[in-house]
Amino acid sequence: MAQRPSKRRRRLRTGTVVASLLALVLALGAATVLVKLGGTNSVAVHLYYLPIIYAAFTFGDYGAIVAALLSAMACGVWMPAAYQRDGTPIPQPLADILVRAAVFYVVGIVCSRAATELKRRIAEQRTLYEVAASITSTLRIRQVLDLIANHALQVMDAKGCAIRLLDEESEELRLAATAGLSDAYWDKGPVRISDSPIHQAVLRGEVEEIYNAPTDPRIRYQDAAREAGLTSVLTVPLSTRDRVIGLVRVYARRRHHFRQREIDLLSAFAHQASVAIENARLYEDIRRNYYETVRALTRAIEAKDLATFSHSERVAETVDQMAEQVGLPAEQREMLRFGSILHDVGKIGVAEQSLEARGEGDAERVFYQMHPIIGQSILQPIGFLEPILPVVLYHHERWDGRGFPEGRGGKQIPEMARMVAIADVYDRLCYTDGTGTPGLSVREALEQITSEAGSRFDPELVRVFRRVILAQTTSSHEEHSPAQEEVPEP
Repeated sequence: MAQRPSKRRRRLRTGTVVASLLALVLALGAATVLVKLGGTNSVAVHLYYLPIIYAAFTFGDYGAIVAALLSAMACGVWMPAAYQRDGTPIPQPLADILVRAAVFYVVGIVCSRAATELKRRIAEQRTLYEVAASITSTLRIRQVLDLIANHALQVMDAKGCAIRLLDEESEELRLAATAGLSDAYWDKGPVRISDSPIHQAVLRGEVEEIYNAPTDPRIRYQDAAREAGLTSVLTVPLSTRDRVIGLVRVYARRRHHFRQREIDLLSAFAHQASVAIENARLYEDIRRNYYETVRALTRAIEAKDLATFSHSERVAETVDQMAEQVGLPAEQREMLRFGSILHDVGKIGVAEQSLEARGEGDAERVFYQMHPIIGQSILQPIGFLEPILPVVLYHHERWDGRGFPEGRGGKQIPEMARMVAIADVYDRLCYTDGTGTPGLSVREALEQITSEAGSRFDPELVRVFRRVILAQTTSSHEEHSPAQEEVPEP
């Protein structure tokens, strides 16, 4: 099935070529008939330029040359220059034939080169548009910079491309994205500002060009450049609004002096990279501020319930390690962290006396069980937090279906909510409940969580949770770490 679109494209391409050839033959034939009727001294001879130009734009240099030769042959010695009144043909001078053939050839080549240049510029603009579109579609800086490096490599027909960002503390230019060349070359060693006057000039905002890298004394790693077969190198600054933050560098396939259009094109890529970096940093600042606001909100909520003070932050830390273990992507891990922090936000709408009403026979328990629904209603208007609503709503559901608020069971409960459910209960077991009763030890709490795998909790995620807790206790060198290893698998 995958081959059908390819075959269809090949047939379409073949059909397009055949149609173009037919159009070319018809144009040559029409021009020849008209010239035959009026002679080469008539205005009709200029009609030959049309198929020549068409062939140049459609088939390139070779097409232009073939069309020029066919046109020259079509109005060659056998074609009269004009006709006398009695219809006798007047032959063409040989010089006219030769000059006309030369003009046809030159027109074809010029049009072909113009078409090539036009297509190249269209490709460059399309690439810059794609890069700009990618910047607006994602704020993952590494992804955007990789895209820019690869596009710069292709459009500039370079051997390699690197984007380096300045680490102001170490004054080192660290690799942020690469394309082309080998890992061995990119790992050749650190690149510091002090290593080369080239870097110092670029960080002042200047464009630097190297004609032959292996012999240029300004290059620190000349042996690595020689082994990689490098020749000419172009480096442009990567600037934000107020300062230079790095550089973009391309390594040419052959030794040459870079033209102004190449410098302008690489500078355009550098500008796109700087926009991406600026957007990502602004997003990071917004995200950090939002996260701090969320933390402040949860602390205010937890102040109502001594049993949960700092509870959400501890849950978030544990759940994040579980998410790493199961291989959740970075975007989901970030949202899961928000969900863990905000999983009890609904408690802000529950009276204080109801927060401790968790027993089966407690009359106030129904109000406590409303807090997931209240939390969802609080966060629902915030579009950014839509992915975490299932965490807030379902973190009190049980694997056996006897939880609240909807009584969902098994994998009907979203995975992120199942993770938070385990870490939530574990943290409550380990820390005091606000009445002065001490919490369980790590071993006791882990044993209780393990004993409820398959009834209250997802057994697979309990295994993941167990590995996370054992790793935590081992790394912290707690005295009961050896005992933890004896806790049975669920």
